[in-house]
Amino acid sequence: MMYEHIMRVGMTINDKKRGGIILGGVDPTFSSNNKKVPNISEKYIMVKTTTEELKFKVKKMDLSTSITGNLSIGINIYDSDDFIKIKSGDEVLLVLD
Repeated sequence: MMYEHIMRVGMTINDKKRGGIILGGVDPTFSSNNKKVPNISEKYIMVKTTTEELKFKVKKMDLSTSITGNLSIGINIYDSDDFIKIKSGDEVLLVLD
């Protein structure tokens, strides 16, 4: 399989209405001037933890900018029992295949 780095996990939120949300820490490879941030809605991501690789389907992706012009990424995923295994610092990859 082929992958593309998206971000590192900053934190996760398990919202009753929206489900699992993965928030990315600011990634210096993306800025508000970079138009190459892929739209990953309805695609698959892999979260690489220290012990395993977890695959999730993305419901929705949101971008927001900081005052410094860096982008923060929020990924809302479909329900999965593996969501609780995601920790801050884990790597999020887009599945390209």
